[in-house]
Amino acid sequence: MLQEIDQNKSIPRFIYFAGVDGSGKSTYVEMLIKEFERRGLKAKRVWLRFNYFFTKPVLFYCRLTGLTRRPFRGGRKISVHDFYRFSFIGNLVQYLHFIDTCLYYFIRVVIPLKFLKKYILCDRFVYDILADFMIENRDMSIPKKRISKLLLRLLPAEALVLYFKVDKDEIIRRKPEVLDDDEDYDLKYSVYKELERFYDFQIIRNTKSIEDVQDEINNIVFTLS
Repeated sequence: MLQEIDQNKSIPRFIYFAGVDGSGKSTYVEMLIKEFERRGLKAKRVWLRFNYFFTKPVLFYCRLTGLTRRPFRGGRKISVHDFYRFSFIGNLVQYLHFIDTCLYYFIRVVIPLKFLKKYILCDRFVYDILADFMIENRDMSIPKKRISKLLLRLLPAEALVLYFKVDKDEIIRRKPEVLDDDEDYDLKYSVYKELERFYDFQIIRNTKSIEDVQDEINNIVFTLS
């Protein structure tokens, strides 16, 4: 029993799946949750990308002024933020979004990690938020700015970040709807490639069979010491 407890302590309590839309993150989050359950461990999926509370009034203003557009894509309305047209609003949204992320992070991550015996599997978080800022503001220097340092402080020291990487053509072949869902998908893909230059990720190349990728993730998660 003591050996089992020590073994479980080596498993990261916070595992963050990052990567461009269509790279396969959500599929493997669900598979990893099932693997935790198979091992008798409790895991919870958390989404921490679009957290809006204090940001909402500013986003409403953006809707009124046209800084946010609502085009139909893939049979539904999506929000497209053109904050590069007004840098003050773009910067304001970034810092309000940071405050909102702190609030949701405390509720959804800090409290469960401290008081519940659960592992947190996070689908989207700080790197994905930074990617959104880079796209909305057409600013590839965001990773060098103060807002990025503030956001990255939210990552737990023991966090395991798994960054999913797939060639763009392969993503479109597997999931062509990404082009319908996002008019800036080409830009988004280039932004994620830019993030790879700034940060040292544990890269998961999702180009093998589902079973092989699942085995790779399991080996990383359950053999860390």
